[in-house]
Amino acid sequence: MTNWKNKRIKEIDNICKGNKDCHENFIDEAKDIYESKADSYDEFVTEQEEKKAKYMPQLIEEWRKLWNQVKKRKMTFLI
Repeated sequence: MTNWKNKRIKEIDNICKGNKDCHENFIDEAKDIYESKADSYDEFVTEQEEKKAKYMPQLIEEWRKLWNQVKKRKMTFLI
């Protein structure tokens, strides 16, 4: 692992010291760090922004479909 990866993982560990549940907040980031081919933290951040931009429209559409299903169920439940 490169220096920036080790440094960021240590930062996460320090943030979460003494709090067992804290690491759950960083699971995705840690996984992405280990899988990243970036040479620096700045490249990693850019890589993650590009990844989000690619998948965000799909996620938004899925959430809209789910929300519409929930609204329909609540409406029919109220009738």
